[in-house]
Amino acid sequence: MTTKICYLISFLTGIGLLFIGTRFLLSPLHAAFDYGMLTNTNSDFSFHYVKGIRDLFSGLLLLLLVLAKERRALAIVLLAATVVPLGDFIIVLGQRGNDWQFTLAHLVAVAICIITGSILLIRKKEQQLGVPEMSFRIIQSVEKGGSTITECDLLPGAKTPWHYHTLFSEQFELLVGTLEVGRSGLIYQLNAGDEITILPHETHLFHNRSAEKCRVRTVLTPGNIEFEQASRILLGLTRDGLTNGSGVPKKLSDLALFLYLNNSKMMGFLKIFQPIFSLIAKIAIKRGRLKVLLSKYCGTV
Repeated sequence: MTTKICYLISFLTGIGLLFIGTRFLLSPLHAAFDYGMLTNTNSDFSFHYVKGIRDLFSGLLLLLLVLAKERRALAIVLLAATVVPLGDFIIVLGQRGNDWQFTLAHLVAVAICIITGSILLIRKKEQQLGVPEMSFRIIQSVEKGGSTITECDLLPGAKTPWHYHTLFSEQFELLVGTLEVGRSGLIYQLNAGDEITILPHETHLFHNRSAEKCRVRTVLTPGNIEFEQASRILLGLTRDGLTNGSGVPKKLSDLALFLYLNNSKMMGFLKIFQPIFSLIAKIAIKRGRLKVLLSKYCGTV
């Protein structure tokens, strides 16, 4: 629970930094006043824009680390970033003296960085004991022609954000349990025996909200070998304790490679991270990480 609270605080801080950065770009005078600066720049807002870009980058970095659940990296970034609000506090203190109306916000930011970063750094990794075993098997591979047909278990809490695929359609048949499936903005509750088909470019999600794992049969038309590889890799990472409780790879490069192989295209707010994940995937491929995963979990190079 403590870790989740720290993630939430970090996420909200990232949102706040995006707001502040955008304000420095669009309304530099008002942003500078709230920051605590009274310097006359003669309508030259170059340094305001520099600060705005800095805050936008910082906000995006925090959000990305939170969404990827990179606990240790997030902790290190927060602790290192303490110098920023501390420097801001010293600067504003020199401008405003003991006017705490303007210095208090910077002290709060210092406290957030130190306290949240320290807690995340000392927290032990989530225990994998007691987590239900996830099974996955390919009933029919595209290597033999036709569709890709798989069966897999979705652990309690397993979910995806809204996304879509461009290369294939997906037919979900729920074999055991219950599953929430979103399609084109609508939410459907599937029980054992229910089916739903997702067409190419059609937005969708799934979420196992129950306390029990469910089993899903998926038919991809046409079949896709990279989807099969992504599924095998995710299963292997889960068995090795390299995913979180929702089945998301803990390592950012592994998550980027999974999205790349899975032909997953993000939607909404997460869409801004698509180019970043694509770049991370390309770097991981160049450095040989994909070959390592394919060799270890798929028996191929």
